[in-house]
Amino acid sequence: MHFLIIGGGFVGTALACELLKQAPAGSSITLANSGGPLGKGLAYGTQSPLHLLNVPAARMSWTDEQPDDFVNWLAGQGNTCDGAAFVPRQRYGDYLAVRLREHIAARPDVHWQQLQDRIDSLTPEAGRWIAQCAHGPTLTADRVLLALGNFAPACPHPSLQALPADRYVGDPWQPDALSGLPADAPVALIGTGLTMLDLLISLQAMGHHGPVLAISRRGLLPKPHRENELPPPQWQAPAGWLAAGSLRSQLREVRQAIGRAQANGQDWRDVWVALRPRTTALWHRLDERARAQFLRHLLPFWDVHRHRAAPQALAVLRAAQAQGRVQAAAGRLLGARVDADGLVALQWRARGGQDTQEFKAARVFNCTGPSTRLAEGRRGLFGHLLHDGRLRPCPLGLGLEVGAGYALADAEGREQPGLFYVGPMLRSQHWEATAVPELRAHAKAAARAALGC
Repeated sequence: MHFLIIGGGFVGTALACELLKQAPAGSSITLANSGGPLGKGLAYGTQSPLHLLNVPAARMSWTDEQPDDFVNWLAGQGNTCDGAAFVPRQRYGDYLAVRLREHIAARPDVHWQQLQDRIDSLTPEAGRWIAQCAHGPTLTADRVLLALGNFAPACPHPSLQALPADRYVGDPWQPDALSGLPADAPVALIGTGLTMLDLLISLQAMGHHGPVLAISRRGLLPKPHRENELPPPQWQAPAGWLAAGSLRSQLREVRQAIGRAQANGQDWRDVWVALRPRTTALWHRLDERARAQFLRHLLPFWDVHRHRAAPQALAVLRAAQAQGRVQAAAGRLLGARVDADGLVALQWRARGGQDTQEFKAARVFNCTGPSTRLAEGRRGLFGHLLHDGRLRPCPLGLGLEVGAGYALADAEGREQPGLFYVGPMLRSQHWEATAVPELRAHAKAAARAALGC
């Protein structure tokens, strides 16, 4: 049995470890990764020790069978920390790589191959899958597990695409995103979420002290975690909470619960702790119209409360705002052009306002966050699968469809034997599919399905 995993970030690493634990002797596993080192991916490939996990260390074990594994590994590396600590993301990437190497060493009876290459196409043939590499050989696999992560952000306004490459950065995670930027240069950040925080921290680390405009439709900033995010929850959900009702009534119940909790001196975050294990079931109960309403009206508010920031990261933003260097604004981007002075003239209108405002920036960064939209014209492996009718995109642009055992659905909704997907595009069906606790559960279930367990 030959297994092919495509993608070497957290999901690819978790899938590989699960397969290595249970694969029959004589099996073969190939992990194809076109990016950086294994375990790193986009999220954990940062080189800055100032980029922190947005989840406490105690919740970041790669497996739910050993919940303290990451904290214990840190201690073994001489980095003893409280489980409530927010540690550098690069340390987590190191941890994943070490655990994968250990699993490989523990299974000498399984042939392991790491391929540093891009897979451009997948084609079924006689019950197996043929994978065409960009620069290497053609591979044949019995089971293919797609573990590709997020797409780059979608462009928030067409005028940005016409700007010179040194003026508009469509992907803030590209290695040279900050290259050549003067320390006093004015900068515009489109988006006010977690990506904006990361970029602001990177700017500060390089000594940048120029003015910064961070703008999004609502101007909402991430909420912080507590300094100690691991106390036992004080708020308990009442019987029947969110058991029925419309999206509007459920929103009312959550708001009322937060109000009562705060009135009793409790923390609103505990309500979200109680909400999280119910989220997938709540999402499944919504029809497409209700889901569209949620995305249109509630998604920004959900994101800032659900995907909270490490307190240290948010402190950087608060300090820069207090110094007058950073303006976080709610507004609509109207257009952008290169002015006679070589700067980008960014036109925008404040939310609820009528006047057009202008901000001149030496560089504009797209910080709107990753895209999950499988649009026509998409390139790479997903573009090939879409063209061949081997994907069923979510009509709301949240990703793709899979079957109960994570088998990828084709354009007609039929499960494709031997082809599996785990990653953030499961959001279309499960909603919770971006954080480690949910992704490790999905990876474990998909690996068992691929093994026939």
